[in-house]
Amino acid sequence: MVDKSKLSADLWLRMVWVPQASTDPDDRLIALVVDRKRFWISAIPMTLGLLAAYRYPRGGQSGYYEVREDGSLGDFLGSQIPAALKGMRPTKR
Repeated sequence: MVDKSKLSADLWLRMVWVPQASTDPDDRLIALVVDRKRFWISAIPMTLGLLAAYRYPRGGQSGYYEVREDGSLGDFLGSQIPAALKGMRPTKR
């Protein structure tokens, strides 16, 4: 799992995906991380229902990351849902 103490304070771990037992043994966990400051700054416009406000918190450092063996975040996989998630099951943080 992700070691939250190794995340910077401005990042918020939203969800983690774990590879299925039947997939490649080299597959790593994938974490969805949100930039906390950008998320809260967008809260007021989001309540007003602005479409642009929905996209704003997904910017910055937000997106999908591989999780290293030591629980820290690894390579950035992008802001779009990675194809590798199809062979994984979501878990609680």
